Amino acid sequence: MIARRSVWSDPEVQKLAADFIPAADAVHRLQRGRDPEALLFQLMAEHGHYGGRTVPTDTRQGTYALTPSGRFLASINTNDAKRMAQMLETALATWHALTRNERLMADDPALKTREVVRVERFFPHNGLVLRVFSRDLPRENIGKGWQATAWNQDFAWFKKSEARLFLPQDFSDKSTHNVPDAVARRIARFHLVDNVRGQTSPYDNNALRRASMQMQVTDRKGSIVSIRLEGEFKTSTSGQWSVSGYRDMNKPSQQDRGVEVRLLGRAKYDQSKQRFIEFEMVAIGTRWGGTQYNGRGDDLPAAQIGFAFTLAGDSPSERVTPAHFWGYGWR
Repeated sequence: MIARRSVWSDPEVQKLAADFIPAADAVHRLQRGRDPEALLFQLMAEHGHYGGRTVPTDTRQGTYALTPSGRFLASINTNDAKRMAQMLETALATWHALTRNERLMADDPALKTREVVRVERFFPHNGLVLRVFSRDLPRENIGKGWQATAWNQDFAWFKKSEARLFLPQDFSDKSTHNVPDAVARRIARFHLVDNVRGQTSPYDNNALRRASMQMQVTDRKGSIVSIRLEGEFKTSTSGQWSVSGYRDMNKPSQQDRGVEVRLLGRAKYDQSKQRFIEFEMVAIGTRWGGTQYNGRGDDLPAAQIGFAFTLAGDSPSERVTPAHFWGYGWR
């Protein structure tokens, strides 16, 4: 989100970017995968800004410009709009100097499509997909610049059978029921995490102190069932780890981190279509501590945080894999 606000919203960058076909992906898979898509990235990235790097990490994160053939044009890893614009200008100049044959692959890449292995194949088309937003709530001494208004976005996936667990078996029953533990734990461990300023780790099962969620049918009109959701969640863990990116990565120290929130929500389920047509939840509470890459090195004390869950649409940009999908166990 930092780059979206500081780089890709810049008019000059947007003007230059109009001559490119943009694509975004998780670098971890690309730099370690063995399918054709990942191998093409690895071949190209070794010519870029982090080519050959192993220290402080071996990441190839950044923005790359390349031809359809995989030929490297230019790259950079920055949140500075001027530097990004310069990189794009360099890439365009190199592109114009190439011949058509140099730009394109000799073979049709579509022939290798079936060999590409992407997590999006698990997308729950008939299930429940939620956008998850996180942000700090207003407070004194929140910082200056982008930190003061930082926010982030992720997605939460539930299979059709899991989505049904948000509802009671009997839609005419208006008593309160517990949402199954597996669903509550997924929300607590993977989605109520402090990623407001950057990337963060999920919580282990042993970090859960409380993960309870209740549902109640509040109304029925035809095939539409309305429900109310409430929940209380707390995660807390201690140990030795870094909290300031590369600066202290070799000097982990004793740390504590956690999140404690109350959740309220409402949703509507269409029995005839067997899917949710509305879904809204908010969780408000406190977070404390930090992780290596979540930007809290200078903001570790407890402070208020908020989360919002809303029903996602069906556009390609809303089919992004959840950041901690690997913990779902969908294999």
